[in-house]
Amino acid sequence: MEGATIVGDVDLLERASVWNHVVLRGDLNNITIGQVSNIQDRTVIHAARTSPTGLTAAALIGKFVTVEPNCTLRSCRIQDYCIVGARSVLMEGSMMESHSVLAPGSVLPPARRVPTGELWAGNPARFVRKLTDDERDEIRAVAVEVRRLASQHSAEELPHGTAWRGVEAQRAAQIDGGLYGWVDLRRAKYNIRVKEEQDAAARRL
Repeated sequence: MEGATIVGDVDLLERASVWNHVVLRGDLNNITIGQVSNIQDRTVIHAARTSPTGLTAAALIGKFVTVEPNCTLRSCRIQDYCIVGARSVLMEGSMMESHSVLAPGSVLPPARRVPTGELWAGNPARFVRKLTDDERDEIRAVAVEVRRLASQHSAEELPHGTAWRGVEAQRAAQIDGGLYGWVDLRRAKYNIRVKEEQDAAARRL
């Protein structure tokens, strides 16, 4: 997507989507985004060299994971089928087990673990309740829908290239050949304003 920055050791697996102005910093360690997972607008994911838990400091995100906008993830692990709410922060060594949800605006401290099938919220994040069967099923559906939107956005974007240079060269050739005249709009507007001021001064006399 537009404005996304991907640096270093970053693996994007099949049908993963990275949205506008996301930053993936794999300069110190690996970042892996699993199949059909999505990282939404202005989220930052980066990895430290080492983790306080002694586990890998890589940032590992499983499949069918939705990371909503404005999140910060650092050297954490998110298993399959999870949702990270908008503006959440996951710190070093934290972990979300499969089929779990972190509510918007939550902070998961270092080495804290969200067990499977649970909803956590708050700063620091704490257990709220168990997810219903419908909510667990909805996690996959959300990721699939975001993947569909990513494909739609991709189809609607103009291709990047240098075709504009050919258009500019053709226009310059037509101007040189006298087919079109070059109009200095700034000068034209200035001349109109001067003429209007002159006419107004003449009417006052």
